[in-house]
Amino acid sequence: MLFRSGCNFQRHCHKNIFLGINYSFNDFIQAVHRTHRFQQQHPVEVHIIYTESEEEIKKTLEKKWAKHEKLVGKMVGIIKQYGLTQKAVNEMQRSIGVARQEVRGENYVAVNNDCVAELMDMEDNTVDLIHTSIPFSNHYEYTPSYNDFGHNSDDDRFFEQMDFLIPELHRVLKPGRVAAIHVKDRILYGNVTGLAMPSVNPFSDKTTAAFSKHGFVFFGRITVVTDVVRENNQTYRLGWSEQCKDGTKMGVGMPEYVLLFRKLPSDLSNAYADEPVTKSKEDYTRAQWQIDAHGFWRSRGDRFFTPEELSEMELDRVIQMFKSYSLNVLYDYPEHVEMGKRLEELGRLPATFMLFPPQSHNDYVWSDVNRMHTLNSKQSQKRLMMHVCPLQFDIVERIIHRYSNAGETVLDPFGGLMTVPYMAVKMGRKGKGIELNSDYWFDGVQYLKAIEYKMNVPTLFDTVEGTH
Repeated sequence: MLFRSGCNFQRHCHKNIFLGINYSFNDFIQAVHRTHRFQQQHPVEVHIIYTESEEEIKKTLEKKWAKHEKLVGKMVGIIKQYGLTQKAVNEMQRSIGVARQEVRGENYVAVNNDCVAELMDMEDNTVDLIHTSIPFSNHYEYTPSYNDFGHNSDDDRFFEQMDFLIPELHRVLKPGRVAAIHVKDRILYGNVTGLAMPSVNPFSDKTTAAFSKHGFVFFGRITVVTDVVRENNQTYRLGWSEQCKDGTKMGVGMPEYVLLFRKLPSDLSNAYADEPVTKSKEDYTRAQWQIDAHGFWRSRGDRFFTPEELSEMELDRVIQMFKSYSLNVLYDYPEHVEMGKRLEELGRLPATFMLFPPQSHNDYVWSDVNRMHTLNSKQSQKRLMMHVCPLQFDIVERIIHRYSNAGETVLDPFGGLMTVPYMAVKMGRKGKGIELNSDYWFDGVQYLKAIEYKMNVPTLFDTVEGTH
């Protein structure tokens, strides 16, 4: 489809011909509406040319079209009765609960349901690891359901809702095991607060207090470094020009956090979990442990490239080399600034992302998480609904590796696109995800089916019993 949103052809055209179709009904109906719109003087014809292999796509498209017409009719009735206000429309869409759906595989369970209701039916002490990204108070609303944790007026109401969830999470988690909770502090804009400047809501601290209140022991905070330049391009709160005008109102970039909580083990004499997470000393050697524990790698003495040399390289290569350089030599702030300054003079310092982000040796600061490595990449390729705040694969993989054993159960009560159970299956665990949004849930199920199939299907090399 060459023409979707933005183009208007109603004055000259009234026939649409589609050569091939896909599952994206939004793109299809938007293309139709380029001609079927106000001031169209003729009946609009829609012709679809498709192959036999696209028959199922056509049937799905027709079902979505029928559902669309039904919803449009319902919305017309709502507008006639309540008026054309967003508040009226939103409230009429509200629902309570959801018709529970469940799909099981050999190593996963994906449930479309309210997470509190679902957890209440789970047995005590049956989950080995909880890993999730909780909703950020009322920052996002994922569904029109009253059960949506984003449907709250403020933080107080949000944590009142969490007061129903957190005790259930504590109950189903095995003694001594970990709940790793992904959060981020929230930016409060001056036009909302009346302060005329952005301020920060310490949402991560409130989350720590909420989990601690219900019996979890807080024992660590992992900092996930974000790109301050990209953030400013989205929020416009950290601008270079504004910094130069008056630095007193300028804050810093907003990292993300993984808060680590533990359910106390039955035996407090040594604090070992009732079922410990163990590592083989053959695989995890003393030498590796010593280097990991020290957290500092010496440089071989190689010099770094000059700005002139860097200016001739691809930017992704520059980023990787700076990371290596930053971690292998003593940090020099003036030199760090000078490197960027000289590249700017050469016209090679990007304005849309950070070329030289600070690196960290600290095990609890993750500066190398790939922000784009999420299931949204697959959603984009398939032209499906994007998740508003997807969890990065890098974070999930590290948490699962660190805090669970092979074959154990990993739970995400806010499953979204099922990133956590997806990685659990990929890493030889069992995954369970709960999600209220039926569209996210459905797409997540397809990813779970695909990864389980991939993990179970033997390759050519698996059939070779020996080498000759």
